[in-house]
Amino acid sequence: MQARIFSYRLLAAFLFLAGSMFLSSCQSAAPKDSHLNQETISLEDLRGRLLDQQSGLADLKTFVHTTVETKDRKRSLRQALLVRGPETLRVDTLSLLGQPLGVYIFSGQNLEGQRAVFYEPGRNRVFLGVEIREMLVKTLGIELNLEEFVSVFAGNIPRLEALKLIGGALDQEGTVYQLTGVDPADKSRLEIEIDAYSLLPGSVSRTLRNGKVIRVLWEDYRIAGGRELPHRIVIEFPSQSARLTLIYTDPVVNAGIPDESFELSIGDKKFSLSQH
Repeated sequence: MQARIFSYRLLAAFLFLAGSMFLSSCQSAAPKDSHLNQETISLEDLRGRLLDQQSGLADLKTFVHTTVETKDRKRSLRQALLVRGPETLRVDTLSLLGQPLGVYIFSGQNLEGQRAVFYEPGRNRVFLGVEIREMLVKTLGIELNLEEFVSVFAGNIPRLEALKLIGGALDQEGTVYQLTGVDPADKSRLEIEIDAYSLLPGSVSRTLRNGKVIRVLWEDYRIAGGRELPHRIVIEFPSQSARLTLIYTDPVVNAGIPDESFELSIGDKKFSLSQH
């Protein structure tokens, strides 16, 4: 009987030791830069770490299942997305057979000439200037300036380097950094949520001076090209009762996207924004 009691005690001690080692290993796995290992972290220090993290993604290409929801309509689109840096974007809207129905290209680096173009293969027509916005509304079903969301599509906080950060704190659970900032360019106010463990952005809510709100959520983080990348991005426009949801399929990161990918091939001619 004593031997049996002793064996039970030995087993209990072993289980307690094993559990303690497991908890210890979980704690030691916390990121070095998380709040768990620092008493305080300054806003500028946090911004620097976020910028370093964002700079690691040079380009992205992926197929996208896009859902556009408005008050009276819901539509689904198949698209192909190319992003290079913070200011170069290409979006191809595809038919069920994979043929392009519309091609939108934006290059913010072309400061002196045409920065965007929309091509409709069905009519073999190139749209420039104000016509582009009309074509985007026709394609997406909502009014959207895609160039403002280039960084968002790459999982980054837009204009992070220019924001004036005016406040920040951990949430009550100690798992999310809640930052407040102002964009000097348009005086909009931003509420940003960052995962305190991974420093990955979770959401950004931008309130414009006219009171309108744009909210972005980055979800379903998975490894792509050796880095965490959101595979689901939601952009909400409460004043329009509209929502845009993008779900990535097999994204490829930092593969090197050539300049030719941001040119239009129309017959035997090429249209490049760098030449306009």
